[in-house]
Amino acid sequence: MLVDREGLWFRVLAARYGVERGRLRDGGRRGSLWWREIVSIRDGVGESGGGWFGEHVVRIVGDGSNTLFWTDPWVDENPLCERFGRLFALSETKSRTVAEMFSLGWGLDGAAWVWRRQLRAWEEDMLRECQFLLANISLQAQYSDRWRWQPDPDTGYTVRGVYQLLTTRDSVTLDEADHLIWHPQVPLKVCVAGCGEAESAHHLFISCDFFGSLWASVCTWIDISLTDSSTIRAHFVHFTSSFGGSRTRRSFLQLIWLVSVWVIWTERNHRLFTGSTSTSLQLLDKIKLFSYRWLKSKNVTLALNYHSWWSSPLLCLGFV
Repeated sequence: MLVDREGLWFRVLAARYGVERGRLRDGGRRGSLWWREIVSIRDGVGESGGGWFGEHVVRIVGDGSNTLFWTDPWVDENPLCERFGRLFALSETKSRTVAEMFSLGWGLDGAAWVWRRQLRAWEEDMLRECQFLLANISLQAQYSDRWRWQPDPDTGYTVRGVYQLLTTRDSVTLDEADHLIWHPQVPLKVCVAGCGEAESAHHLFISCDFFGSLWASVCTWIDISLTDSSTIRAHFVHFTSSFGGSRTRRSFLQLIWLVSVWVIWTERNHRLFTGSTSTSLQLLDKIKLFSYRWLKSKNVTLALNYHSWWSSPLLCLGFV
């Protein structure tokens, strides 16, 4: 159904439940139990396995005519609606394809961007990050868009392969961290923090006097011990294991770790390409803001208000 939108099953389900933003609806209470179970796998809800399917399928773009710009995972294997959730919420072009957005122009003055209201300063920063991500992308008119099953690109999706995947999804390991780090290495150059050191992934994210010190502030905020590791992968594992074996707690720490890395990376790009800088306190505020907004976008109910999250996130999530 992901591949053959002209096929019989897709047309039957589309007629029965309808299509929203390029996706078949689940039908709500009118939907059959069988169909709701399939949609729960697609959307990654429920307790068994989480979003295992969506995490392992990616859209390979050719001419872009059959790929949804916001909701399909076609850039860095993540949907733009998740990576730039605030922009997606404000966009009036949620159902446009990649080809449509490209033809309208997604650059600085492109007509592809249509908003419900004028963007605020921090939202404009997010838009610039999105445009920077799209800057070097070009479409290939001679090829059609297609889906790829990441665990086995050659053979594709098989029941046996999925069984092996699900039965090996245990606790966080060093190998798992590889899939959560966007850029294992960055080009060697002098670090933009002004420390005079050559920029490597480990130096930028972990050991830099400026960027690396941000982790101490993050650990103080969420009340865990500071992690001291020799590699990024080890840092991820130690950081996300600070609460023990609870899946919910590990998920929370994975969110904070990834948001922290994202904030460091975007600040690095701001300094390199626009010359703008933020203080450590401002970067910590961004981590708090982005993590809070991400949880809200996923309909996570916080026990306390936004101001309480700012000072005590563990209490908001019921971890203490």
